[in-house]
Amino acid sequence: MQSPSDLVGPKEGEASGDCESNRHKLLVRLSLAPVRLGGGDGCKVVSGLWMDPYSGKFIQQASDLDVEPVVPESWALRHGGRGWSSNQRRVFAEDPAITWLVGKGHGLIRNGRGPDEWLPPYQPARTIYMQQFRAIARKYRLAQ
Repeated sequence: MQSPSDLVGPKEGEASGDCESNRHKLLVRLSLAPVRLGGGDGCKVVSGLWMDPYSGKFIQQASDLDVEPVVPESWALRHGGRGWSSNQRRVFAEDPAITWLVGKGHGLIRNGRGPDEWLPPYQPARTIYMQQFRAIARKYRLAQ
């Protein structure tokens, strides 16, 4: 049985633990149900409820998810980011607004392609994906 300290609400503010990576924060923030924490230090999100925007399927195990940038870094570099400093690259890579949680393996299929070459297989996610992709490209002044 889970103790109350093992559960974190899906929309709670970010806790101030040193163990919280960007992935951890994303898993907690985007879960549709309370998450269960585990691991030796209690810092690992083990389960919750997420919808994979690329398939439309619900996923309960955090280990079945990847953090995927809506705009792949390799695409960004080819479309205006090649001259970015290492700091600008880091800011882009760590921007939580550019990432989605998706089912494992989609990044391999997508392989750094943009919307002119690849769209999410789940039709209802395509419009949102395109809107986010364009907004991120504008934010970082990338050629579309």
